[in-house]
Amino acid sequence: MPDDRIRRAYDRISLDPESSARILSALENASPGEETNVKKMRKPLSVFVIAAILAVLMMGTAYAAFGKPAATGSHYMRGEGEYSSLADLPKVEKTVGYPVTAVERFSNGYTFDSLHIGGEAVYDEDFNVLQEYYGVMIHYKKANAPDVSVNLTPVLEIEGGSDAPAPTEWREANGTAIRLSLDHYKIVPEDYEKTPEDEANLAAGHYYISYGSDEIEERDFAFAGFTLGEVKYVIMCDRAEEINFSDLAAMAGEIIAAAEQ
Repeated sequence: MPDDRIRRAYDRISLDPESSARILSALENASPGEETNVKKMRKPLSVFVIAAILAVLMMGTAYAAFGKPAATGSHYMRGEGEYSSLADLPKVEKTVGYPVTAVERFSNGYTFDSLHIGGEAVYDEDFNVLQEYYGVMIHYKKANAPDVSVNLTPVLEIEGGSDAPAPTEWREANGTAIRLSLDHYKIVPEDYEKTPEDEANLAAGHYYISYGSDEIEERDFAFAGFTLGEVKYVIMCDRAEEINFSDLAAMAGEIIAAAEQ
């Protein structure tokens, strides 16, 4: 199943704040037994925002302000941009306002490819911006292996939280807990009706259905999440069958070690 077919399914999501917030709210608040509804829209959704959505899902983050439900979504900010060298990390940190730890080359062969800064925001139920911030996505490549991304977001000031499915596994590196998770995503046409197998899988957790594809597409995503100070890190691979938890945990450990130097 080619990667671009999955990407095209997501490319129908709008980037306007209201639509993005609604989509993300549904994703963040999805619980076992629920499915998400990704509508066909006009503007393309960037791979960066898709990764951010999945990162939020993996970390189980949701927010509430002044007693109102809220959601995170894309939000244009002037400092957005691409970087092709980690020598630019001081510029990146100055833009995003928090420390960014990145590894040039991991011991398993994954090598830095590019870094993207994107604007994000927390919205209230009326889609007013409560807090804006920058997210960072760092891409890594390895010959004959799936791409891996490391996604960073600040720990937000707005209090709140939601129950997330328990991680598939916990690891630890230098005293930092690493949350490892394997989630299955099924992207389906608008007229798709859930099967009894879908219902059972949704109830079991780590299984998500999104609407908006021309045909049924399925993919397993592997994640490793941890927090360093006031920054959340999520390492993600959308071809979980070609990478294992030991690889992701080792990569997390190398980032953690680099942060301590």
